[in-house]
Amino acid sequence: MQFFMSKNKNSDKSLDSSNMSAYKLETAPFDPRFPNQNVTRYCYQSYIDFHRCQKKRGEDFAPCNYFQKVYKTMCPNAWVEKWDDQRESGTFPGRI
Repeated sequence: MQFFMSKNKNSDKSLDSSNMSAYKLETAPFDPRFPNQNVTRYCYQSYIDFHRCQKKRGEDFAPCNYFQKVYKTMCPNAWVEKWDDQRESGTFPGRI
């Protein structure tokens, strides 16, 4: 299981061993579209949703970051790097 860290809203401290309570350890939430333990589809769909959201709403649209957190948590880095390369070269198989 992979996790991501988010900064608690009421804390302005930087990350070090003395103030780890300033961060909250989370994982991607349950998504009823993907009820099984295999997270491959959840990973891929979150990657696509993030890039669709940014394309439609712009890079500064904060709710898109939810999808980014999910795919960065659920997807292996090698997959993300491969998909990024494919998007840059125009050979990505998904519709963004």
